Amino acid sequence: MCGIAGFNFEDPDLLRKMCRVLKHRGPDDEGYYHDHHMSLGNTRLSIIDLEGGHQPVYNEDKSVVVVHNGEIYNYPELREKLERLGHKFYTESDTEVIVHSYEESGPECCLEFNGIFAFALWDTSKQSLLLARDRCGVKPLYYTRLRDGQFLFASEIKAILQYELVKRRVDLGAFHYYVNLRFVPRDRTLFRNIYRLPPGHLMQMTGGQIAVRRYWQLVPNPERRSEAFFVAQIRETLTRAIKRNLMSDVPVGILLSGGIDSSAILAFASKVADRPVRTFTMGFGETTDEVEDASALAKAYNADHTTLVAKQDLLREYPRMIWHADMPKRNLYPYYIMREASKHVKVLLGGLGGDELFGGYEWKYQFAEDVEKERKTVPRDLMASASRKTGHLVKYVSRHGSIFEVEHLHELKRLAYIGNNTSLYTLVASLDEVFDEESLKKIYSRRLLGGKLPDIERVFSEYFSNDLRFLDQIMLADFSVKLPDDFLHVEDSMSMANSVEARVPFLDNEIVDLAFRIPGALKYKGGSGKYIFRKAMEGILSEEVLRKEKRGFGGDIGLQFSSEIGEYASQILPEGYAVRNGFIKKRYIDDVLRHKTSVNLIKHYIVMWDLLAFEIWYRMYMLDQSAQPELNIDSL
Repeated sequence: MCGIAGFNFEDPDLLRKMCRVLKHRGPDDEGYYHDHHMSLGNTRLSIIDLEGGHQPVYNEDKSVVVVHNGEIYNYPELREKLERLGHKFYTESDTEVIVHSYEESGPECCLEFNGIFAFALWDTSKQSLLLARDRCGVKPLYYTRLRDGQFLFASEIKAILQYELVKRRVDLGAFHYYVNLRFVPRDRTLFRNIYRLPPGHLMQMTGGQIAVRRYWQLVPNPERRSEAFFVAQIRETLTRAIKRNLMSDVPVGILLSGGIDSSAILAFASKVADRPVRTFTMGFGETTDEVEDASALAKAYNADHTTLVAKQDLLREYPRMIWHADMPKRNLYPYYIMREASKHVKVLLGGLGGDELFGGYEWKYQFAEDVEKERKTVPRDLMASASRKTGHLVKYVSRHGSIFEVEHLHELKRLAYIGNNTSLYTLVASLDEVFDEESLKKIYSRRLLGGKLPDIERVFSEYFSNDLRFLDQIMLADFSVKLPDDFLHVEDSMSMANSVEARVPFLDNEIVDLAFRIPGALKYKGGSGKYIFRKAMEGILSEEVLRKEKRGFGGDIGLQFSSEIGEYASQILPEGYAVRNGFIKKRYIDDVLRHKTSVNLIKHYIVMWDLLAFEIWYRMYMLDQSAQPELNIDSL
């Protein structure tokens, strides 16, 4: 696991400066390559081939050079195949299979890799740069292109910002996404003209011409098979995936929540691991914590367990977390457990992806089933008429009611959107829906209201333009957008902040392919999520774990807002930069902060929290342009 950076010109000092700011991603080693046309840098966290895995890595005649962030889990098989074809290896690292696979297959070599990766490969003979990112988007890669043709890329945005000619400006469309989705999706970032290479995509730059294309696309293909067939497939595939993810020359641990996904990882890892398993759990000292469940589970598998309870001063490290995330985020608390785990291990396995692949968000799927039932029981003409009239009513109430009253329109909106699955998804994409246009007029100030903002539905529309059932479409959209652009971004940035490699066994190529061959009706069945996965875990996990309700990771939003978030928000937001720059109306902020505390305002508390994160981010990234800004929240 590493940090990578580079650009299409020669400047050794800049390259070292970019890598220096990525040192937390790779504190063990660093390496550089540069010629007149390309500069590549790497900071290395040594996981495999500790002595011989120095980067950059070359092919036999050094005409192809690569820097790589991540792991290629199937590299032993690929290496064996490449050696039979005559390729000579000089390291034992997984990175070296990239250059030789490229020699054989060109850019399509990405399809052969089962792992988590982002790499930059320079072909000196073709004067061509290849950037690529893994299928699911576990490892990040950002880039920018300046007007004079200069091109820069890096694992984190802060490295790109080390070049003084890169301007720091807020992307207003991305800010619009952030307020409504709580994250910035797809190829956008909160920085204007700095982009993220999407998952499963590659970029080629030859002769100054840049082309970005998708090399892998998930195509769900639900099969009509028996439950017994899929149960056997899940068990076999998960065993192989976890065995691959345990591949390491350094100690490995497991993030254990007590839920079914991480419990399954522990159960299978305990069978195939060649050393004792270490487990780590975090709680917030609240009744919804799962620390006791996790501790009991760890004890059952004889794991060496560590529990961290973060009760107070959760915001004290907030600037540091946002600095590492490069973008404002509310729930960055995995930082704490990653920091604790870094004292003991360099690699952590977690359960991310299990919910998206096997149906863990029950409220969304019940919503989808209710919608489908309504469509079948109500005549189409009557439904269309009711939808149209309800749409007018929703717009009227949103326009003339208070910002707090319109939050009770969820059921009316469902009827208004009944004929459009993409619109319906915006109601359940998160625990609270996207703001409607009339509500945004009460939240946004002049610069946002006066500009052309992107249509949020277009982010998700491609996942609803197929013949899948609504339930399957929701799972596809969650997997394709929310998982990589929100959850995996947090997981990578918070783990790398502490020089820990976070691995996600559920996103192994085999498991992803299998999961989208399983019909949604076997994932959500009888009002229960993860139905087929629970069946597969029968006899492996205890009945208590199998019957356990899903709980999200994070503290009580209302409680945290009333205790410390609200205090900081009251001090900073009314005169903050979101207000000064004409993004958010001061009146809206004042109304929320002065309103009597209520559970009905949770959505607005989340906005306040998000805006507080934005203020911290803005002051560090827009006002303080030093390589290492002030990270003390008391200085705000």
